[in-house]
Amino acid sequence: MLSSAAKKANIGSVDDRGASRSHLGMTPSLTDQNRAKKGPARRFHPAANNDAQVSVPYSVDSYAADTAEYRRQMGDVVLPASNAHYRAEVKDAPAGRYEVCRLGDGFFIRFAEMTYPEPRSAYFHSPNSLHIYLASSGDGEYTPPGGTTLSFEAPSAVLIIEPAGVPPAEVTLMGSMRYIYIVMHFDALRALYAGKVHELPALLQDVLEGDAQSTNGWALPLNAELLRCLEDIQTCPLEGHRRRLFLQSKTIEIFCHALEAFDKSDCLQSTRFTKSMARGVLKARRFLEQNFVSPPSLDELAAEAGLSRSTLCTGFRQILGQSVYDYIRDLRMQQALFLLNEGDDPIIQIAYSVGYNRPSSFSAAVQRHFGATPSELRQRSRSPSA
Repeated sequence: MLSSAAKKANIGSVDDRGASRSHLGMTPSLTDQNRAKKGPARRFHPAANNDAQVSVPYSVDSYAADTAEYRRQMGDVVLPASNAHYRAEVKDAPAGRYEVCRLGDGFFIRFAEMTYPEPRSAYFHSPNSLHIYLASSGDGEYTPPGGTTLSFEAPSAVLIIEPAGVPPAEVTLMGSMRYIYIVMHFDALRALYAGKVHELPALLQDVLEGDAQSTNGWALPLNAELLRCLEDIQTCPLEGHRRRLFLQSKTIEIFCHALEAFDKSDCLQSTRFTKSMARGVLKARRFLEQNFVSPPSLDELAAEAGLSRSTLCTGFRQILGQSVYDYIRDLRMQQALFLLNEGDDPIIQIAYSVGYNRPSSFSAAVQRHFGATPSELRQRSRSPSA
């Protein structure tokens, strides 16, 4: 989202036309909530005049990755999948990886795991578009001139509507970011809802009719569906056209869940609790990824996550769709499959290395999970037809 390779813009402002929304079943915007009081103070310094100006062109052809230019500018390892779908491993600060996939004219997704040691700011512009930002870690802000700051502090979900002809919005990112950013031009939204525009939230219908005069931003409630979509995209193992189709389906799924949340009038009532629980569950998930061989007890994991044991267990099921035990088992099975396919270690050694004290228990777990024994899985991976 803040790539130094794209510098050009004419960018957005935020003010809210909230008076007409109270009867529409819409979530009040940030300006609506703070209309009677001064908005929250900014936590980051404003963007400087010479900071990058990033714009999002409409045409897919505008996004062709120039591998040589990327390497010259950023020292990245660029892995182009197609003319408008590419990945990059960034070596220098901000370090990490990102992927950009243009799904059609006026419709793209960018997702990344990047570390910003210091706040990184830019001006961002994507006129006549709906933006969705979803993050499981990291921090930041979206600030239009004269408007109310919208926090990107993770875990977070944000929906922004930017009409044409508005001045620049400032975007700042900070910390270890794990996020998805989706932009859908109003024309792409019309095409997606061809003949069904009346089913969109009333405010979006007004926007498509050209009534929006300023940028609007909403903090959406985090829910299990949105966070699972984020993890599915970040961990997608597919390549080639299958990967592109998978990203397209998940992007539309995120869009649908975001609109559902946007359309609920009471959605902010549980945001604080959900954020606290989600932050703890995601912290516990990261801890288990590093310690699944010898996992902690539930009480120890809950303490590590800053949650009660019951909240941890409830949150795991709500956000990740499975129990803590099932998640540990899946981590072990993923690692076991990798070792069976890629290495020559004895099966008994693999069993110990993924946390099983008895080879028989390991074999039974693999059989239940994959429908085949460890030996059969290894043979399949090495047969000529595999």
